[in-house]
Amino acid sequence: MKREEIFLLPNIITFLRFILTFPFIYFVLEERWKLATVIGSIAIISDFADGMLARRLKMTSDFGRKFDPTVDKIILTSLFLVFFIKKMIPEWFGFIVLGKDIIIPLIILFGKFGGAELNFSPTISGKITVVSQFTFIILLMSEKAFGIRTFYEFLTIPISFLCFISVMSYIILISKLLKQKNPNS
Repeated sequence: MKREEIFLLPNIITFLRFILTFPFIYFVLEERWKLATVIGSIAIISDFADGMLARRLKMTSDFGRKFDPTVDKIILTSLFLVFFIKKMIPEWFGFIVLGKDIIIPLIILFGKFGGAELNFSPTISGKITVVSQFTFIILLMSEKAFGIRTFYEFLTIPISFLCFISVMSYIILISKLLKQKNPNS
């Protein structure tokens, strides 16, 4: 990783999104829903902005490819853990979403220990899952903040299915990478 990669505009936006995670979680814990919704929306929208800017301005970097999904995982895992602890989501749904966020890094770690070359971006199903989880968060918080019915709970089944697909896609990806490394196994 080159040092100048860190200071590219998309990576600075990702870093600011990481910083916003802390007040975001604090306002959710304090049930200050309007502030949580505003800060959360900024953090989530900036996730799409940093990727779009990186591609449009040709500022993609190895650091950004790793840092952006890491920040996504930190935001999502933290928020779903808070929702789970505060009993704002069904227990079974919390187990599935949080389980995915534990299992996928373990799969990747297994691949790393197996000698697989792990220079890849998140899978398409992983990206779709992240978008659906961010949508769920914004809808849940908007309902709490503004009292409008958003029907966020209807996303629990599709997100659960996407979590399963996402885990399976990483199992398949790491299996293929390990097979390339060790074709006889």
